[in-house]
Parts: sequence; C-alpha cells; structure tokens
Amino acid sequence: MKKSVLILLTLVPVIVGYLVNVLIMVPVIGMAGFYLLPLLTTAFWFYLGKQYAHRWKPVPAVLIAHTAGICSLLIYLWQFLIETDETRSWTLAGFSQMFSASTPLYLFGRIARLAESHPNYVGRASMVAMQVIALVYMTIVFCIGIYWEKKRKF
Repeated sequence: MKKSVLILLTLVPVIVGYLVNVLIMVPVIGMAGFYLLPLLTTAFWFYLGKQYAHRWKPVPAVLIAHTAGICSLLIYLWQFLIETDETRSWTLAGFSQMFSASTPLYLFGRIARLAESHPNYVGRASMVAMQVIALVYMTIVFCIGIYWEKKRKF
C-alpha cells in the first residue's frame, strides 16, 4: 500500500467517531453503532499497524498514525481546560472528540473515574482521562499490529 494511502487511512477513526456521534441519535441502530463501530475500528487499527510495519520504522509509524489523535487531544485540552464556556469554539470542541469516540470507551469508564476526587462523579477530570485513555488504547493496538507483523517476518 502506498504511503499516501496509509496516511489518509489514519483519518478513519475521526470519520468513525463522527458516524458514532451522528448514529447515536437513531433508535436501535445508534446503540448498535455505539458498541460495534469502535470494535471494528480497533480491528482496523490493528490491521493498519501491520501495514505501517512494511513502510516505516516503529517510532515514526506510531507518530504518523497518531497525528490526528494527538492533535485531537491537544485541541480538547485547549478547548476544555484553557478556554471558558464563553470563549470555547463548540465546533473545535466537538471535532476534538471524534478520534476518541471511535474507541470502545465504554470499556474504560471506570478507569477514567479514578481521576475524580469523588468516587461516583463524572466531571472534567474523568472526561480528560477518557481522551487520554482513548489515545493510549489506540496506540497500544497499533503497536501490537506493528509487533505482530515484525514478529511474523522473522
């Protein structure tokens, strides 16, 4: 696969995250999409890691593949930790969450709540933790794909 195609494929999680957010409003289909699309994205991300193993060394591959996720996290932090409600761009704030919406965050909600001072409260700290967990999760899946392919070659 060409490098340019591989780079374009790194936008798949953003597109899937957008689909998850749009489909969540549709009865029945929305919940199925909420649970299934992130799992499919995980499988795709593993496959993409294997493809990147053919073209790049591991560190550049991880950095290139996660540029959208890193930018999303930085924009999220800027919009929700630095900006106030009056100055926040809702467009940027919304799009900054698309990468993480494509991950199965429903599996990691309890871990994110550990960032809060109260045990059953979901606030700003747990939401930031969810964004970080999503990026770490996708990085781990991608690295497993790279490792799997490198191991298979030898």
